Amino acid sequence: MQTVTKSFEAGDIIYVEGEESRWAYEIIEGTVELFGREHAGSTIHATLSDGDLFGEMGILDKSPRHNSARAKTAVVLHAIPRAEFLRRVEMEPDTAFKVMSKLAKTLRKNDDPLTRGDAIKAAVQGARLPVVVPSSTEIAKATRPAGMGRAMPTNLVGERKPNLFERIVDAVVKDPTRRPGRARKAPTPEDVSILVAKVHDDYEDMQHRMIVEALSEIPGVRVESVDRDITRMIAGLADSSPTGPNDDALARATREGRRWLAEKNADVLVWAFVDETGRSIQLRFVALASSPGERPGRFRPYQALTVPVDFYTEWTPLIRSVVLAAVDPRSIAQGRILRSALPSLASAGRTQGLEPSMAMESHEQASVLACYGNVGAIAAQLSGDRTWYHTAIEAWRGAIEHTPTDDKRALGHLHQQLGLTLQIVAERNNDIDTLKDTATAYRKSLVHISRRHQAVDWGMMKYRLGCVLYKIDMAEGDDDVLREAIQSCQAARQVFDKYAHPIRWSEIMNTLAQILQVYGDNVRSVPVLQHSVRSCVAALHVRTPDTAPLQWAAIQNTLGSALFLLAKHTGEWEYMRQSSEAFRAALTVYGEHGAGRMATVTERNLIRSERQMKDASDKQTVDPIWAQSFNITDTDDVFDWDAFLDGDSGDDDSDVSQVA
Repeated sequence: MQTVTKSFEAGDIIYVEGEESRWAYEIIEGTVELFGREHAGSTIHATLSDGDLFGEMGILDKSPRHNSARAKTAVVLHAIPRAEFLRRVEMEPDTAFKVMSKLAKTLRKNDDPLTRGDAIKAAVQGARLPVVVPSSTEIAKATRPAGMGRAMPTNLVGERKPNLFERIVDAVVKDPTRRPGRARKAPTPEDVSILVAKVHDDYEDMQHRMIVEALSEIPGVRVESVDRDITRMIAGLADSSPTGPNDDALARATREGRRWLAEKNADVLVWAFVDETGRSIQLRFVALASSPGERPGRFRPYQALTVPVDFYTEWTPLIRSVVLAAVDPRSIAQGRILRSALPSLASAGRTQGLEPSMAMESHEQASVLACYGNVGAIAAQLSGDRTWYHTAIEAWRGAIEHTPTDDKRALGHLHQQLGLTLQIVAERNNDIDTLKDTATAYRKSLVHISRRHQAVDWGMMKYRLGCVLYKIDMAEGDDDVLREAIQSCQAARQVFDKYAHPIRWSEIMNTLAQILQVYGDNVRSVPVLQHSVRSCVAALHVRTPDTAPLQWAAIQNTLGSALFLLAKHTGEWEYMRQSSEAFRAALTVYGEHGAGRMATVTERNLIRSERQMKDASDKQTVDPIWAQSFNITDTDDVFDWDAFLDGDSGDDDSDVSQVA
């Protein structure tokens, strides 16, 4: 499993004391507080910033978290899974040295020689500080074999494997190349490494040399020429038609390219070919790894940058910015290089990026605009300058205009990228018109994305569309928009099922429950409100307070709201008591995790629920909603949604009778 990039807002809890230690974290940007729950309240243990490592102690000795971590400011982290972190400690001197330095600082804080000796024992035995070290008598008893009066000397027990602390010392002190019998991966480079493959049909090697020269002399970037032509190894890659090579050939090229990158420990491979007319070159990019998630600006294998043969120096800033935007940084140093270089290069390449040469064919202009849109989105994320998002939007809209109508693959991706970026802008500016443009972009993306061949993208667009429509309704109050939002989330559920995608599935179920309770309240439909409750209960089977406490609390808050509305529309005030219990459970978790803003909302809901209970004169008791037999499945709802969404939704006996 590769490193994952995660973002947290100020006040968000990263992990909680007592949780299982499964990830170590390295801060890319921002400030993190480590704190503990003492008898008198919370105590800040440390404040960490860019480049600092935390959460690694529990990884080293397989123990639960011994403190909690909270984002003091907005932070971006590299989350390193346990197996990957231990591999880095063993194989990469830089990581091992960072862990040793942290242990050394901890030891230096102790002036008492006896305490320092105990700390050293703890470090050698498990590398977790502080710990209670047993007395010498207890150690002797624990290691004494049966039938012997004293412990056996270590050298008589047999060959002992080096412990983790000793392996850390080995990794720092010894020459990595001297490790016998084991292949060793080179450490993550401090600079950005680019490989440039041979250009297909470049008989004098002129275009290849020009590309290498264009990418040279960028501060912090290392360029290496590869004497191999990937298009000769994989059939169908040198297809210069408007739609380009097929998906199978591109997938094989990506796998082969990543093998080359792994051999050289490089970050991105540039491969290209001269088109059949001999007028232009199509450059494509393979990154060593790609960040998971829906990040605007991510390059797809079929995306190409078209530049003229024997391109002039005016194209150099654009080529440089596009190649750097295709890099997924693997270290703090690489992130700083990209943050320093990309925005200025993107500004220098703006003219070529937004106004491609009219001498180019329409699909070639589209390729330039699409790539420059990616550059703008990545520049916004690296620099924090949101105006780059508007540049990306302008570029992608231009690319859509120039893309052939039969290139559904490219059009689907462009509308998807446009929608993701518009949603960021709309939510930051609270702009309802931009939010409507977002919904339009997602709808158009779904026209071109195939559920059969691109199921994950299709399902994600459906879910995104449902969320955006829900927000539009909250601003304007449109039941037709809510109906479409419900249908979109229901469709997304068919792709992200509970077993293959449990986290995404529970997220969709929680969102669906929120939409249903608003719609059910608007049309006074008890069946819809009951289905909202059932959706929450189903999600709570996946999200638990142990594995995902804040998400569990969010679902409990949604459940409380749905039960509140159910009591309001049925007069069954036992539902109101259950609503209070759900709010109280959520409030307890929010309080324990320092989620003040979310706790405030939940506390307000709880007060309102308890006030209604107090004012109610006639409280009827029913079985808890989760005790009823709802028979929830992933593929077959007991509720006839097609009939419901097409028919009358009034609060009458026929609506109530639809509940199983």
